[in-house]
Amino acid sequence: MKTRRLVSLALLVALSVSLHYVEGFIPMPMVPGYHLGLSNLVNLFALYYYGIPSYLFVVIARVFLSALITSGFGPSFFLSLGGSLLSIIATIAISRLVRGSIYSTSAFSALFHSVGQLVAYALFFQTPFIFVYLAFLGPLSIVTGLVIAFLDHFLVKRLPKSYRSEEKKRRKA
Repeated sequence: MKTRRLVSLALLVALSVSLHYVEGFIPMPMVPGYHLGLSNLVNLFALYYYGIPSYLFVVIARVFLSALITSGFGPSFFLSLGGSLLSIIATIAISRLVRGSIYSTSAFSALFHSVGQLVAYALFFQTPFIFVYLAFLGPLSIVTGLVIAFLDHFLVKRLPKSYRSEEKKRRKA
């Protein structure tokens, strides 16, 4: 891995952790437990600007570093990990297998993150009734995913292509 790319990914991880931390201070009184997913701005950017390996690195590093900084490795870590793992699967499937747009990738990623968190919650606390909450979280996640995709689409188009990974350069040619 080249030094410039490594430094860029480290900065993306730091930005993702920072956004995740700041997001914890934004109250969502209408839907308890719901977050905007601001760190997904960085995750989606890493996917579309640097590629899948970099995306995986940024997401997994953010989950573990956020746990170290904020709550430790308790229930919230497992909720975040469960949501992130299912989101990773959905993101890679939509973006690479189906060749979905940045909008569909982000919307499905956000939706599957919520589903993954609910699965982790149901397993951790042994209650299947939590899936009723998906009726509220699902639409909110999709809307938030679309907004994040809009912002990332704008950002990826505006940044110079010279910093993209070699994989992305070969794919474009």
